[in-house]
Amino acid sequence: MLYIAVMKRTLVLFLIAAVFTGLVFANGSPEDQAIFENLLRNQQYQSVQNVSNSGKVSQQPSAAVGAEIISRDMASLERLYQYVNKNFLYDIDYDAVYDAMATALFDALDDKYTYYITSDDSSDYEEQLTGVYGGLGIYFSKTYLEYQNPDDESTLYCNITQVFPNTPSSRAGFIAGDMITHINGEPVDEMTANECAAKMKGEVGTTVDITIKRKSSSFTLTLTREVITVPTVEYEMVDGSVAYLRILEFSQNTLSAVNEALEDLDSQGMKSLIIDLRDNPGGDVDVTLSIADMFISGKKLLSVSYKDTSRNVVYKSSEGTIVDPSVKVAILINEGTASSAEILSSTMRDNGRAVLIGATTYGKGVMQQISSFGDGYTSITVASFVPPSGDTIQGEGVSPDIEVESLVVQDDEMDAYSELLNGTKIEEFVDSNPDYTAQNVSKFVDEFSYTGIRAEVLQVLARNEYYARMTTEERPLADIEYDPACKAAYEYLLED
Repeated sequence: MLYIAVMKRTLVLFLIAAVFTGLVFANGSPEDQAIFENLLRNQQYQSVQNVSNSGKVSQQPSAAVGAEIISRDMASLERLYQYVNKNFLYDIDYDAVYDAMATALFDALDDKYTYYITSDDSSDYEEQLTGVYGGLGIYFSKTYLEYQNPDDESTLYCNITQVFPNTPSSRAGFIAGDMITHINGEPVDEMTANECAAKMKGEVGTTVDITIKRKSSSFTLTLTREVITVPTVEYEMVDGSVAYLRILEFSQNTLSAVNEALEDLDSQGMKSLIIDLRDNPGGDVDVTLSIADMFISGKKLLSVSYKDTSRNVVYKSSEGTIVDPSVKVAILINEGTASSAEILSSTMRDNGRAVLIGATTYGKGVMQQISSFGDGYTSITVASFVPPSGDTIQGEGVSPDIEVESLVVQDDEMDAYSELLNGTKIEEFVDSNPDYTAQNVSKFVDEFSYTGIRAEVLQVLARNEYYARMTTEERPLADIEYDPACKAAYEYLLED
């Protein structure tokens, strides 16, 4: 969802290159030569310090020492910048230089959640924050990830981090963790993240070819662009007593939306509840804890640890709940459940308020502070999260109580799957069998069993086509027939 422009420490590379091109400076003024030599000495000192600290767990200096180092480095960087400004033959794009230096500062921290969004890319970021955009219905990591291909050559791809339901991407079967390698046949490794986003967007009704790498397989699917409205909360009654609540992310309006949903579901006779947090990337921690407070009375919810330990906080729920304690809760999680969604999952389970069903979550247990900075934005990791159990979320994830594997197209099915999805046979079948019934889905499975695709995958392909032809009001949110995790949750809630 968020963008990190990658810059490979050009300052260091520039200084190293200069050692081998010293003749360039032979005709410079003594003042220029002295400036450069001083910069080089500073860089050599920093390199020695880096080597001496290698292998140690932490060499975090005190605040005073850190301030001294920053002051020294900024003075050196200013002298270098002034030197370039005085001697560089061509025009200098000062805005581009500023963005590059700011980007390099954050990139050097080597934390994928800490980054600088340049002014050129801020409009794309702001567009994502509004929740409405045109395209395919995905968030993808704007950090290019190094992925080892079969030839052991490092290639830079775009990582899908979230797929929104009832969108072109979800109907195509994209999942969080898929790698986008090509857009309309063009490799993405040379594109900026902003260029990738721009190429995926376009006029509603037009198509775009997306090539996906999933483990050892690769396939290309043609998707039709739609206007995508990113929801935060969806809900319905599954039957007379079981309710379904899907939270897609935790934004400022999610709290009121969840509160309204729970009140409505309660008025409809809710006795048990499925909370779907699959592919939820997280969001506002305060909103998440307020939602947990609706279910949990007078217990510990979360501990937050900062660099400055005096800022550490332990959050506890208030006395009393909005949701009746007798309401049985099952939470759906998967590999795309991250950050605040992992907090809600763990604190609900740790306080005995819910059972977790699905697959182990993403494993993001740190908090970022996002701020506007000039015409851009910054995101910086400032704290870590610890759930009531004391378990580690960061890098580990939250494990389910009832494990249900996510339905994923297997390598040996991919060719047939791509051919079927890119062709017209699914549409032709539904044209001839327009009613969405169990009998017609079963008929579809029988008719296309020759493809070698598993029955459960064929069922979802048929379901998606039927769903695509329904209005929003007609389309069910909870699929207790062909969604394995949702079905498992429903069956669990019906147990005595």
